[in-house]
Amino acid sequence: MNAKIILAALLCAFFVLADTVIAADSGRKQTVTDQMSIPKMKITVLSDIHVMAPELLVEDGPAYQDYIAGDRKLLKEGPEILKTAVTKILADRPDIVLISGDLTKDGEYASHKLVSETLLRPLADAGIRTFVIPGNHDINNPDAVEYHGDSTVRTRTVSADEFAAFYQDYGYGEAVARDTASLTYVARLNDSVRLLAIDACRYEDNDFGTGTCVVGGRIKDATFDFIREQAALAQKDGCRMLAMIHHGVVRHWKWEDKAMADYLVADWKKCERLFRKYGLDIIFSGHFHAQDISRYGSGKSAVYDIETGSTVSYPMPVRNLVLGTDSLSVHTWHIAPLMEDKTLEGKAVHYAHEAIASIVRSLVPETIPQEIVGEAASVAGDAYVAHIQGDESMSDEELEALKAVVKKVRKHSFKYAFILDHITRYLHTDKEGFPDNDCVIPL
Repeated sequence: MNAKIILAALLCAFFVLADTVIAADSGRKQTVTDQMSIPKMKITVLSDIHVMAPELLVEDGPAYQDYIAGDRKLLKEGPEILKTAVTKILADRPDIVLISGDLTKDGEYASHKLVSETLLRPLADAGIRTFVIPGNHDINNPDAVEYHGDSTVRTRTVSADEFAAFYQDYGYGEAVARDTASLTYVARLNDSVRLLAIDACRYEDNDFGTGTCVVGGRIKDATFDFIREQAALAQKDGCRMLAMIHHGVVRHWKWEDKAMADYLVADWKKCERLFRKYGLDIIFSGHFHAQDISRYGSGKSAVYDIETGSTVSYPMPVRNLVLGTDSLSVHTWHIAPLMEDKTLEGKAVHYAHEAIASIVRSLVPETIPQEIVGEAASVAGDAYVAHIQGDESMSDEELEALKAVVKKVRKHSFKYAFILDHITRYLHTDKEGFPDNDCVIPL
């Protein structure tokens, strides 16, 4: 998640939020088909692995450090982090591995080559079936660069066709159906479970002239038709269908759709309705680098968006799941304790905190005293760290600290106090209180 993008999103949403009233979502009853008895399936989920090939950092210097200051990820450590995760996955022996997009730093050809030919290869060699989709960073990206001290030089990125070729052994070669309008595909996980891997990225809209890489996502009309067709076919055949998409389809915190809409797929309510209609009740997503499970609806008619955090950002999570006929059990483990470098977790926490704190420092006007700005940045950073870790809950002490700094900011700007108060509360308080890291989801 890019801090500059978040800043832009907050600025655009600022005046909208001040006057917005969020209406309750209305649900639709899910159409349910008789399911086959599902043999237990072990699934491991990762997201946003953001691998940067080491050779792209030709020389460390101001150019790379400026990038990290604006988009704080453990990029240098990324390949070793993924190697460590893969080693544990090999020991766990899941049936399936899912990676929900942003496989590379910025879609560099060299990074895709490293991921597909080296870092994920042990899984394929061990017979552990691995499925991927692209994220907004992965294709036709003008930000694909090499770092040469104080300057950058563009390097080769990949096309959509090249992406599918790189990942032939990671989903695309096993597809039983491919959408002609996107990189969306369907694969059979076993006789009673299918995977719908949805490509909602807008890489066709990226602009090399302006250096624009589109963050937001949307599902094309033709792709919606493909989804309907394949979901209906799965229902007809009595199969459960799991879905994987990079962008969220359910809000993970209140006002996410207003403040940071690029982290939800466009027409996300349409997606919810469609998914409920066809019994697509389990969705795996990423993009926001947070551990969060959010529901739309209730009971057996609910849609669950299981968002997984980034391996190169705090808390460096991986999910292990067991799918059965009537339930999906979820367990989270973390990569940092397995790494030789025991400073990584602290560094990741610092990066996460500073990513938001720096936004607050950039956002507020110079008329607010720097001491107050520092306090505001601190409480906002704490809220973000709590949110991405999952199972967030605001303590009485944290609430009082927020109230105190909001009161100070309000003396200088009612509007900035309003935005600080609401965004901080919503990030720091789980939207529904549903467990984010370890739980059992009824199906």
